[in-house]
Amino acid sequence: MTKFYEKAADSLFSLPPILIGFFAIFGYLIFESQALISGLLPAEMGSISREVAAGFLAVAIHLMILLTATNSKLVSHAFTIFYAFCSYGITALFFDAFNFTGKEQREIFSAHLFSILIASINYLVVYLLVGKYYEVKDNCSAVDKLQTANEQLRQKNEEVSMLNEELTRLQQQLTATQREATKSNDTATNLSQELQRVNEELTESKEKVNIHYQELTTANEKNQALEKELLQTQRISKDQKDKIFMAYEKLYCPHCEGQFSNVNAHNVHKRNCKPVS
Repeated sequence: MTKFYEKAADSLFSLPPILIGFFAIFGYLIFESQALISGLLPAEMGSISREVAAGFLAVAIHLMILLTATNSKLVSHAFTIFYAFCSYGITALFFDAFNFTGKEQREIFSAHLFSILIASINYLVVYLLVGKYYEVKDNCSAVDKLQTANEQLRQKNEEVSMLNEELTRLQQQLTATQREATKSNDTATNLSQELQRVNEELTESKEKVNIHYQELTTANEKNQALEKELLQTQRISKDQKDKIFMAYEKLYCPHCEGQFSNVNAHNVHKRNCKPVS
């Protein structure tokens, strides 16, 4: 039940009730004007022709009043006020409000009061309709804009999601690259350490080679010294051999082919030895 009352209350702030009131007052004014115009047309036209002509003219008049009121931004506002006074005059004539003979003051006052009221309603309902129409149009436009904004927001969210996915993928690639860079750094560190170790071993090998070279140089120098000593010893040995051979020849007797152990024995032999004839 509460929802029914809420819907009924909401309907009062919508466009349909205004349209219902507008068409009701608009139809009444057309019939009112038709009745007055029909009495003003010539009798020679015939009743049907007068009614049809009066009807078309009444529709045309009130339609132009409606169009002027709804498009008041295009014309002067004085026209709408003038049409409101004309509407009051038409209604007053229809109620015969200006005939003061044979009527009570209450009837005259009521005729003028309802004429003013109907003219005011006719004036206000048009502006109420126009205002409500633009309000609904603005709301629809706002709804369309909101829907457009929501669609744009959804598209932006999708783009953000895609960018987040791309960012996640790039972060994963960056992490993998960092891992590979870390492995490469570890490998480079290991290679650097291995190269340093090899350089140290090479330095040690160079030092050992230098030591061996120095030892070899020393050995060569010693070998050369020994060769010199050997040559000198060989020369001394040759000299001694020569001296021994010479001494041996001196202790040899060619006549008897005897060999003596010392000089004295050789000399004694020489005095006593005679050559063989």
